[in-house]
Amino acid sequence: MINKQHFGKRTADLRRRLGLSQAELAEKLGISAQAVSKWETAAALPDVELLLELSKLYGVSVNELLESNGLLARIANCSFQAKDGIVYFVPAETDSERVQWERDMQTEGWIARNWHDAWGQPGGWAASEYGRNVIGERGRPSDLRIGRKIAEHGGVILDIGSGPGGGYMPFILQADPSAQIIISDLSHTVVEEWKRLLDQEMDSPFLYYAALDFCDIPFESCTVDVIADHGGVINCIGDQSSALRECYRVLKPGGIFVSLNGFVTKETLAALPEHAQQALLKEYPSIFNDLYADTVLAGFRKIDSMITDTWTTDEDDSGIAEFARSLGVTLQFTEYVRFCEK
Repeated sequence: MINKQHFGKRTADLRRRLGLSQAELAEKLGISAQAVSKWETAAALPDVELLLELSKLYGVSVNELLESNGLLARIANCSFQAKDGIVYFVPAETDSERVQWERDMQTEGWIARNWHDAWGQPGGWAASEYGRNVIGERGRPSDLRIGRKIAEHGGVILDIGSGPGGGYMPFILQADPSAQIIISDLSHTVVEEWKRLLDQEMDSPFLYYAALDFCDIPFESCTVDVIADHGGVINCIGDQSSALRECYRVLKPGGIFVSLNGFVTKETLAALPEHAQQALLKEYPSIFNDLYADTVLAGFRKIDSMITDTWTTDEDDSGIAEFARSLGVTLQFTEYVRFCEK
């Protein structure tokens, strides 16, 4: 659907990226500066010939100029439903536990709190009854550095499993507020809540929203420049190896997959009581896999890893932390960031 507001914001941002004033753009197109001003304030749309000229000048398709989901429509490899600027490739959650999780997320304002913490603003977790997010605060400098690296690479950035934390998206936007990011999650509610917040906070025409399963990414091969994974793969609902293969497939040659994950070493596992070992291997087998072999088998030709932190379940309130406490043990996780090039 043609969206004048989207076109106005997008064409203005693209013009500024080229370092052109409204008058200079008007001169290139042989029109008046007043006409450009009307486009950018959503008072009018250009005719077809001028749309084609703008498409060539800015290096984007006409659909991407006119439609808020134009990029997703262009790279999708299957049918989808779209509503209010969000593209839905998967059905909504029906599992009662997941639905309750979504309700808790909305009621307790997880997304807004995580956003404010990522930007170092008031209104984060410290202002809530739950207290500070200690692990998140400790990881923020590293997240900011990695966000800058992703922004510097540029192009189309797919943030997979964004979740209530937003993945690397908040840190990429701090480095480049006009970064082109697809915010995605399996949960409709997560994606919808992020759009609601970011429409207020950023109002960017370069943000896209998709409910999708990243174990079966619904995009054509070689269509994405960067895939950002802030703990999504290790916590995915599905097969991690499939997720890594899909990430490799949709990346363009020379594209990068940036993945932050944590795992428990085999030495830590061996030091636990036998009953705890068996219970953890049954309920959470993925936490003992650092995914390196799976990443190699996915096809990545260059893999650089760096350890960023260690943390224990005593510092956390996640499901795995609660399970570890029920077993009477403490788990130490080794956190790493992996840069993988296709």
